[in-house]
Amino acid sequence: MVRYVLRTKLGLIPARDVKMLPIGEAQLAFPALERGIVQAASLTIPFTLIAKKVGYRELIDYDKAGVVYPYNTIMTLRQTPGKNPDLAERLLKTMIEGIFVSRTEKERSLTVLKKYMKGTPDDILEETYQYAKNVAEEIPTPSLEIVKAALEILSYQYPQAKATDPNPIIDTSIMRRIEQSGFIKTLYKK
Repeated sequence: MVRYVLRTKLGLIPARDVKMLPIGEAQLAFPALERGIVQAASLTIPFTLIAKKVGYRELIDYDKAGVVYPYNTIMTLRQTPGKNPDLAERLLKTMIEGIFVSRTEKERSLTVLKKYMKGTPDDILEETYQYAKNVAEEIPTPSLEIVKAALEILSYQYPQAKATDPNPIIDTSIMRRIEQSGFIKTLYKK
């Protein structure tokens, strides 16, 4: 992901212009940044907010730069929904209900965030909640655009990804069925 952003958004060649050091997830990257092990790190919410709060400068905002990536995707083998469509539908309905609760019950959502983000200041929790509320889709339908972007990102490390047809990777039929059933409209009382 970082290599892709460096090349396509910043015009840098990773091996030539930037020395890359694999550190891992943001939970590991932020402490490495703090300790001076690295000079820059790719962070996610809430670490971007914490870094700004303690004085680090943001070099690029992936959202503002138009970087799309399937960071909140549910994947399964193609045969699983076919063999057990009820399970797939219940899973998606549960996810939709979770999105609904997180968007409509702020205090409950903040309580959950506090539980899993122990020690995080209230202002960071609030900003994290607002960010999540704004990016969570009411109807989380699989996106062909996001799959194409993911394949493009992968192609920098795995060139064969460029030749992959994105169409068979997504299946919108279950979400379409849920939406047509009125489940989401009833939930949001539209």
